[in-house]
Amino acid sequence: MPVSDNVAIFLAEYLIYFTVLVVPYLLLRGKTHDLLRIAVSVIVAFTASELIKYAASVPRPFVVGDFEPLISLSPREFYGSFPSGHATFMGALATALFFKDKAVGAVVFVGGLLVGWGRVLVGIHYPLDIFGGLILGAAVSTFFKYVHDKSPIW
Repeated sequence: MPVSDNVAIFLAEYLIYFTVLVVPYLLLRGKTHDLLRIAVSVIVAFTASELIKYAASVPRPFVVGDFEPLISLSPREFYGSFPSGHATFMGALATALFFKDKAVGAVVFVGGLLVGWGRVLVGIHYPLDIFGGLILGAAVSTFFKYVHDKSPIW
């Protein structure tokens, strides 16, 4: 397998796991209420992406193009292309973090772009899936930041 395939697979499947490193960062900063807002944003955004996938049922590129992707998916996932759940997760996380710490949010956003690019390269998403996921995640996090700032209970 060429090195470029290995890089694409790493970006598509494994880079996202490094984002959990933001949890100790937030705990060290002593901002647990921010951690709650971020968790709610990510969970709601990801749930919304799954509902949209179910309603839209867009076939993935490897289904339409009849080729073997570099990573495997279960058959039930063959028609869940739009929006990318990984991109939605990363967009929500990056935006929520950006409101707390611009540099950390920007780094996670770049990570989200890399994850998305990897998922396009391995053949399981279209670029529009990635863009849609990033926008959905950012919109949900922005909504919860607004609610957080206006609500006396947060």
